[in-house]
Amino acid sequence: MPSAVLDFLSLVSPATRRRILKGSTRATYPAGTVAALPAGQPQAYLLDDGLARLYWNVPDGRQATIAILRPKELAGGTVALGFPPWVFMQVITDSRVTILDVAELRRLAATELEVSSAISTHLAMRVRDAYRLIAVRSLGNIRERVAYDLLDRAAQSQLVVGRLEVRATQADLADSIGSSREVMSRAMRDLRSEEIVETAPGVIRVLNPAGLAAIVRAFVI
Repeated sequence: MPSAVLDFLSLVSPATRRRILKGSTRATYPAGTVAALPAGQPQAYLLDDGLARLYWNVPDGRQATIAILRPKELAGGTVALGFPPWVFMQVITDSRVTILDVAELRRLAATELEVSSAISTHLAMRVRDAYRLIAVRSLGNIRERVAYDLLDRAAQSQLVVGRLEVRATQADLADSIGSSREVMSRAMRDLRSEEIVETAPGVIRVLNPAGLAAIVRAFVI
């Protein structure tokens, strides 16, 4: 079965939830914003709505997507345990977030078993999601591999040109996922019919990134 969204606040009691949210602030980020940097101020976020990805990159510009963040999920679990941030967070669609008070979150994690247990559960789910993204590239079916490839490429393109689009031919994508052009053509036809993407010569525009993310998360490990 596809994994469910991990509603972080549902893991704690209402009273503890209020303590976690004490001192928090709200922010709205437009699509394409890099909302967190490894070298920035340590922050922990709850994604209220929208879609985001956590990624890492190297000096030559290559990137690796580590997680796709969905509403009600936490970003910054390691920060809550006192470790510095080590990933970038890119907002893929217009999103609202709750920025938690890191000092308060760290204090609760150090003194309240309920909070430390919730953070442990969150981090375990984050590791599982990272395993999924690794595995789907080689073990997923064609639809899952295409969805991941398109979402990853489009997110990286968004950082450069401000749009969720992929500048590649179907032959390029087929080579990328280790398939044939004919099989790729059928997969793209299905995505177009579901209004997840639209295509023009040499370009694929992602209309529904959440739809691609849902396909990727349907992969079972």
